[in-house]
Amino acid sequence: MKVAIIDDEDSGRNIIQQYLSLYCDDVEVLGEANSVKSGVELLSKVSPDVLFLDIQMQDGTGFNLLEALPQRTFKVIFVTSFDQFALKAIKFSAADYMLKPVDPDAFVEAVEKVQADLAKESQSQSQVEDTRIDQLLTNMNSFTRVGIPTESGVQFVDVDDIVRCEAADGGTQVFMNNGKMYVSQKNIKVYEDMFVDNKFLRINKLHLVNTNYIDKYEKGGGGGTVIMADGISIEVSPHKKDELQGMI
Repeated sequence: MKVAIIDDEDSGRNIIQQYLSLYCDDVEVLGEANSVKSGVELLSKVSPDVLFLDIQMQDGTGFNLLEALPQRTFKVIFVTSFDQFALKAIKFSAADYMLKPVDPDAFVEAVEKVQADLAKESQSQSQVEDTRIDQLLTNMNSFTRVGIPTESGVQFVDVDDIVRCEAADGGTQVFMNNGKMYVSQKNIKVYEDMFVDNKFLRINKLHLVNTNYIDKYEKGGGGGTVIMADGISIEVSPHKKDELQGMI
């Protein structure tokens, strides 16, 4: 079985390599990549049977990568911080997934399943895999929960309960409607891309807001100001003013 690994975290790629070495026979790693861009470049050069793919990366998502590929004839095992409730789209597409932190038993189970599938499939199955991924991409709006990777682990929250995100020291502060705040190790661009279809808007360089939690929009002073449900006032960049007014 030929595999490729795409994850923006060194530890994520290392653990997959380690588990492949410990638990899997007859596996060849064709290459690794640490971003959407480098992943597309890698897959233009190699043809894996299986792709281990992170969902949340610094320059986009694993779904952005799949959309950028002209052909997707490999099986995908997602390695993700999304919880089971947020994986409806992945389940609909019949893809496999593992939750971070990756459990060895779950890893072995996913790999054995994909190996069994490969052993009994014909060449025409490559068209089926492409169809499955197409189906996955059409079901993207099914996500309702997300895992926030923090220093202590992964905190799962409902996307609808997120009031706003604020960039901070290379990471992101995620503010919830219950008053809690979580510090994510991912940058704010990751969340901007992830929530593009969930009524969120990046209204300036530092702030991504859930427009459902805007209590008031005040005109004037460039792009104006929004007052959020948690009482915070945030200035709107002038070039975001029209887009914001179209969403509220």
